Amino acid sequence: MQPVIEARNLSKTYRIYGNPYHRLWEMLPWVTRPLHRTVHALEDVSFEVNPGECMGLIGVNGAGKSTLLKVLSGTTFPSAGSYSVHGRVTSLLELGAGFHPEFTGRENIYMNAAMMGFSRKEAQKKFQEIVEFSELGDFINAPVRTYSSGMAARLGFSVAIATEPDLMIIDEILAVGDMNFRRKCVDKIWAYKKQGKSMFFCSHSLYDVRQLCERTIWMRHGRMEMLADSVTVTNEYATYENKVAGGGDPMPFEEVPAAPSTDTTQPHIVAAELLDAVTGKPRNAFSPGDHVAVRVHVKNSQRRERLSLAVGAMRKDGTLCFAHATHFAGITFDFEEGHVTLVLDKLCLLSGEFTVPIWLFDENGIHRFQERPARENLVVQNRTKDLGLFLQEHRWIVEPVTGKQ
Repeated sequence: MQPVIEARNLSKTYRIYGNPYHRLWEMLPWVTRPLHRTVHALEDVSFEVNPGECMGLIGVNGAGKSTLLKVLSGTTFPSAGSYSVHGRVTSLLELGAGFHPEFTGRENIYMNAAMMGFSRKEAQKKFQEIVEFSELGDFINAPVRTYSSGMAARLGFSVAIATEPDLMIIDEILAVGDMNFRRKCVDKIWAYKKQGKSMFFCSHSLYDVRQLCERTIWMRHGRMEMLADSVTVTNEYATYENKVAGGGDPMPFEEVPAAPSTDTTQPHIVAAELLDAVTGKPRNAFSPGDHVAVRVHVKNSQRRERLSLAVGAMRKDGTLCFAHATHFAGITFDFEEGHVTLVLDKLCLLSGEFTVPIWLFDENGIHRFQERPARENLVVQNRTKDLGLFLQEHRWIVEPVTGKQ
């Protein structure tokens, strides 16, 4: 089948002038030396995105990600190379960037629909769908300049997804609006993926990239450092960034646990405690080889969401030692209220004090309802002479060379 995106040797070069007048002076015949410096935002980038595939895009700020997305969206042109995009495309780069601030939300919807090639009749059919999804109500008749940034983002996302594109280009938009609206956005994107549509997804969240994307591109200094399956690329990228930063949490949940949520209308964590997995009694100090349990008390919302949960252990320097998730094991739950317990048979951690972060997700492990730590830290007291972070199961083999005892 024909790829949705084909890029061949894409390059983009910018000229940076120290003074606005230098651009004009440089054109004068007697000026022989360049008055600009050249910045290569993209260099020789080639790849394909197949129908139904979600391609991830990662890299540090300034790596060339936004430039690549702008080229693919048609908002800027490459300096060299070629690309082709097949089918209807929607770009979610800067939500609301195409709105006229003096026009009302209603007027901007029709204006954007016209720019996307919709007839007036088609736009009218989409109008109510857009308004309902954006939840703007009567504000749809107010000038966009009176909108908050969250309201403008709501309208921008609602307009973009209403076009039913063949390809969606997304740049860090999974955090728009409040929690309810973020959930709607995540559900819409997940439904879009399940329909077999194509996506080009850029994010700093390696966890989101791993969950959504089959393959991922790692951009570095304008060049494509790596293109492979998402697990391989995110692991390599996390290892590289961890070396550069000199430590920290490489994968897979990058966020520092937040304070407990006060919104009890959403699924939320009531409490979380450490237990002795053998006796069932509260306990937070253990030795390597002990059986540990983390019991999490969860309450659902009135509409009974299907949920998943993740539990980890984080060292004081920010290193995430492990993180286990129910959805990785194919386990979800939709009870009204209950407990989810992670049992760690034969604890492998050696000495140290570790926070126990907990994440409450939707069933797909994409939308985070809440992040919070357990009430007490996990304290591991090693009474042996073993060194390091983990006590790895191991065995020794000693074999003298025959005849040389």
